[in-house]
Amino acid sequence: MKIILVGGGKVGSALCRSLVAEKHDVVLIEQNESVLNHLTKRYDIMGIVGNGADFKMLEQADVKDCDIFIAMTEYDEVNMISSLLAKKMGAKETIVRVRNPEYSNPFFKKKNILGFSLIVNPELLTARYIANIIDFPNALSVERFANGRVSLMEFKVTPGSKLCDITLAQFRKKFGNVLICAMRRGDDLFIPNGDITILPEDIIFVTGNRKEVLRFHNYMRPKSIKSLMLIGAGKISYYLLNILQHSKIDLKLIELKEEQARLFSQEFPHLHVVHGDGTAKDILMEERAQHYDAVATLTGVDEENIIASMFLENLGVQKNITKVNRTSLLEIIDKKNESSIVTPKRIAIDTIMHFIRGRVNAQYSDLQAMHHIANGQIETLQFQIIDDSPVTNLPLAQLSFKPGVLIAAVIRNGKTIFPTGDDQIKVGDQIVVTTLLQNITQVLDLLEE
Repeated sequence: MKIILVGGGKVGSALCRSLVAEKHDVVLIEQNESVLNHLTKRYDIMGIVGNGADFKMLEQADVKDCDIFIAMTEYDEVNMISSLLAKKMGAKETIVRVRNPEYSNPFFKKKNILGFSLIVNPELLTARYIANIIDFPNALSVERFANGRVSLMEFKVTPGSKLCDITLAQFRKKFGNVLICAMRRGDDLFIPNGDITILPEDIIFVTGNRKEVLRFHNYMRPKSIKSLMLIGAGKISYYLLNILQHSKIDLKLIELKEEQARLFSQEFPHLHVVHGDGTAKDILMEERAQHYDAVATLTGVDEENIIASMFLENLGVQKNITKVNRTSLLEIIDKKNESSIVTPKRIAIDTIMHFIRGRVNAQYSDLQAMHHIANGQIETLQFQIIDDSPVTNLPLAQLSFKPGVLIAAVIRNGKTIFPTGDDQIKVGDQIVVTTLLQNITQVLDLLEE
C-alpha cells in the first residue's frame, strides 16, 4: 500500500522501520531536513521537506493516491488538520496521533466527529497497559484478546518455585486450560513442546481464559496491589490516575516541577502529591517507597527511570513498572532486574500496524488484534476465520505449520477452546496465534508452502 507519514520523531522513525519491513511504499514528510535525510537514507524511502498540514506538500506527495495517511508530529492540532486535509484530497484512511487529554473526551473520541479512521494516544494506551499489570502484579506483562476472554501473561520462574523441574506435559495436566505458548531461557526464545522441562530463571508466556489464568497467577505467588507510588506527573500518570480513581488503591505521586505538581494536586484533590525528585534516593527513602506494593517510574528520562527502578528493587519493592522509550536499552534491563517495562512508542506502533495489516487484503481471514511480546520478538495475533481455507476442517496435527507457530486458543460461539492436535478450526472461529515469525497478515502465512 502507499502510505504517507507526517513526522519523523521517535514514533515516526520506528513506524518507518515497521512499514518498510512489511514492504509498503512510504513517503515521509518532515520539516527537519537533517532528520528527513537520515530516515530516507536509512530506510530507503521517499522524503519531502515541509509542513504536513500544507496543501502544496500533500499535493506533492500525491495524497490523492494514498491508501493510508498517518500524522505523527508532536503537535495534535497539526496532526488533525493535516489528516482532515488529506482525507478531503482523497486519502482512503487517516490515522492521527492525539495526546492532549483535552481531546480524549467521549464526544471527540467515541463519536469521532472529525471522521478519522484511527486515533492513537500512546500515553492513554500505556496507562491502560499499566492498569492491566496492576491487576496482575505477579506477571511481568499482560495482554488480552477476544474481548478479554483470553489473557496472555509473562512470568519469571524463580528458584524454589513449584514449577521447577516439571515438563510442559505435566504442567498442562496440572493446570488444565492454561498453556505455555513461549519460553525464554537465557538468550534463547522458542515455542516449546510437551517434553521441555521448566527450569529456574526461565521466562514463560502463558495463555488461558481470564478465570484460569487468574488462578495460575495467584498460584505463582498470591499478591495484590493496595498501594502505588507514581514518579513523574506526565500524561501517562494523568490517564492512569483517571483509570484508578474509583479503585481502593492508596496512591502517591512525586513530581519534580512545582507547577506540574500543583496542577495534579488541583485535578486530583484526594491524591497525595509530593514536590520533589522522585528518582533521588533520599526522596524515595523519605517517602517510604519500600513500603509501597508497587512503584511506577514514569519520568521523561529513560536512564533516570532505569536507575530509580534498580534502586527500588534493591529496597525490596515487589512490583516495579518502568517506562522506557529507547528500545536499545531493553535488553540490558531484562538482564538486570525484573521490572515490568512499558514502552509507549512500541504500544502505539502495535496499534497502528494492527490497523494497517487489517487493511491488507486477506483472502480467508481477518486480523483483529496484534501484540508484540518478548521485546518485539514474538507476535501474538487474533484472526477471524471468514471462509473455508486450507486451515479449516482438519485436525491441527495434520496441518503443516511453519516452525515457531502455535495455535494458542480458538474461540467458537463465545466459548474458548485451548486446542490439542485433535481439534479443528472452523469457519467463524476466532483464533489466537503465537509465533516467532514476523509480518504475518493472514492465516495462510503460517503454513508451509
